[in-house]
Amino acid sequence: MRKKPPPQENYEEVISSSQLLELISGLRFRVEQLERELFPHGQEILSPPQPRPRKGRKPKLDTEILLKRRMMLTAWLEQNWPRLSVEFRMAEGTKNPSVAIAALIAAKKDGIPGVFQPPFYDAPEQYVKELGNFLESGRFHRNPRNLAAAMAGLPELSQKRSFDICAAHPYKTAYMLQVYWDHMKRKFPVRLRELEEATTELDVKIVLSRSRTNDPVYRNLKENPGKVKEWLKIGKPLNPSFLGSH
Repeated sequence: MRKKPPPQENYEEVISSSQLLELISGLRFRVEQLERELFPHGQEILSPPQPRPRKGRKPKLDTEILLKRRMMLTAWLEQNWPRLSVEFRMAEGTKNPSVAIAALIAAKKDGIPGVFQPPFYDAPEQYVKELGNFLESGRFHRNPRNLAAAMAGLPELSQKRSFDICAAHPYKTAYMLQVYWDHMKRKFPVRLRELEEATTELDVKIVLSRSRTNDPVYRNLKENPGKVKEWLKIGKPLNPSFLGSH
């Protein structure tokens, strides 16, 4: 029979469960203490990597500033549109932006003044070329809001770039009464002619009931038949020779 090997004189001491838990607890305490020293404000050890700043050119004009410029220029153009609409139609048709520039300068002097306006308002005569390019681009559509979108970014941005950025951020403020007549002239010329011939509120209701549309100006007229004649009168062009041509 084989003899059992003699016990080794160098052997590891057997650790009890309680001693093992105490050892783990001590290690955990030391790790937490180390974390507090390295991260005094409680940051995560493995925080997500921070995005690197994007390289490249800084935008020539901050979008927020551009949109504020558009808002102010739109308000001024709409308030003065009865003074401007005829000349801008002429400028677009003759491809002569100088006609529109002259009208803008006159509106600044004799019309409703503007405040906190973009550079285009301050010196429109300096942007004849840009205005001409816009009128020839097919983006005007005789709409003062489109005009404001293209001119608000000058001179930092081109008229095209300014228009494109503004188009990506639609302007949703309600139209001013001064543009109602011209708006109807562009989009509902037959209804405009019928409304001007109407003599009673009932006539107005009958005329407006002939078109179904979600157009905001048309809808507002439809909801306020008693004010239609007054509102359209506010927006009539100040050039009397134009009134008989519609």
